Amino acid sequence: MESTIARMAKRLGATSIEAMGHDARFAVVGAAGDRLTVSVEGAQQRFMAVLTDAAGVVRTSIDVAPVNRVVEDEGAAGRVTVYVRRMAIQIDSQPSLAVEINTVEED
Repeated sequence: MESTIARMAKRLGATSIEAMGHDARFAVVGAAGDRLTVSVEGAQQRFMAVLTDAAGVVRTSIDVAPVNRVVEDEGAAGRVTVYVRRMAIQIDSQPSLAVEINTVEED
């Protein structure tokens, strides 16, 4: 899980990672002053994120578990997709910070 968090943070453009045991936190600051704060609890496979605009208004808050997998989208720079049950949570850092949640079909 630690390598997944490190790759996710790097892909999204985080400048540092705070880690303690299985838990980790990082933040990504956008060019317009918006901010994405991410927290991952490894033991519970829990993913939490808060997207705040430049004025400090919370635009999106996510708290989901269990994370099935995390995929880097090679076709889109700065995109990571977190899969939780039947949800695909796409997190973009380029050209601006954004979060999109979609339902995925079961296999």
